[in-house]
Amino acid sequence: MKNRPQIKKVLHLTHTDIEFDSRILKEMGALATAGYTVSGIGVVLDEGAQKTAVPFEANITALNLRSRKLTFLPRTLRHVVTLLELVGKMLPRAVRERPDVIHCHDTLVLPLGCIVKCLTGAKLVYDAHELESNRNGLTKLQGALTLHMEKLLWRFVDALIVVSPSIERWYQENIGPKRSAVILNAPLFFDARHQDEDYLRKTFSIPVESKIFIYVGILGHGRGIDLLTEAFKDPQVSSHVVFLGYGELSEELKRLAAQQPNLHVHDAVPHSQVVPIAQSADFGLCLVRDVSLSDYYCLPNKLFEYCFAGVPVLASDFPDIRALLAEYGVGECCKLQAHDVRDAILRLERSQSTFKFADLAPLSWQAQELKLVELYQQSLSATNH
Repeated sequence: MKNRPQIKKVLHLTHTDIEFDSRILKEMGALATAGYTVSGIGVVLDEGAQKTAVPFEANITALNLRSRKLTFLPRTLRHVVTLLELVGKMLPRAVRERPDVIHCHDTLVLPLGCIVKCLTGAKLVYDAHELESNRNGLTKLQGALTLHMEKLLWRFVDALIVVSPSIERWYQENIGPKRSAVILNAPLFFDARHQDEDYLRKTFSIPVESKIFIYVGILGHGRGIDLLTEAFKDPQVSSHVVFLGYGELSEELKRLAAQQPNLHVHDAVPHSQVVPIAQSADFGLCLVRDVSLSDYYCLPNKLFEYCFAGVPVLASDFPDIRALLAEYGVGECCKLQAHDVRDAILRLERSQSTFKFADLAPLSWQAQELKLVELYQQSLSATNH
């Protein structure tokens, strides 16, 4: 096979539970297919997600972190204690692996990756799933510490992976030039896998004359869920909305759905089922709040799930989202005010869809795999610092 590497060992490090993390699993699968030996060390989490099948050979370890349960500690201090426990438990295992490449997912494991690099001579790939120092949920102190850590360890990084063009530009301009690739959060999707096209309508007994909007993802704050519930409670709106996912707002949404006949909550499903289920909706919802720079520059995986389900998107008017919707003709943006969201929903439910859906091949996971493998080939062939 052309450009097939001599067997190289890649070790993925993360503070998430790998078997529930679809992005990490997709990347590991792409590298395994390209001829690399892949393994991963993560942590045990129980957040309500559905486990994703692992269709490739990989040694995946999940560690229990006791420090996560020290909820009486201030958040920043707990963050530091967790980091120390993470390093203490992962370091011996990581060094024993003697990897050729350490693939660090997010900043929390970056110091560990740098230590392993120094001890083993491996290459280091930094995979920033967000704009790490300016993201939803971080305090100003945590953001400042994260940015300081990135700048301090930047010289050890051999390659950078990001999730949107704007985030790539931000890293290059604010921390320093680096070999990099934008790996979009596209779903693994096979044309043959179709759900019943009336699945949602049948599941929730939605009248045939009503349009169906679907929200996929974490049911948490900062994701526009408050705007959506307010809009769909408006008596002018005849459409129904289905929330598919899990999170801190699950129970509140279920209580609301019991009172509001056009609101529905679907339990979380394995990642492979999201696109087939979304195919039975009329429109997808991606109204991320502008609560951080990472959110403003985001290209969420739900955006791609809707696209590959053939479902037009109503999304936040953010630069990368707007550019993608315009280029591929897959939806429209609206402002994040309750009346703007309601007006956009009314417009979509009353008009005939005119979205043209250009060729989505450049957005597919197959296209992202090629970029990932090419980045690896470039990084492994480059001389060490």
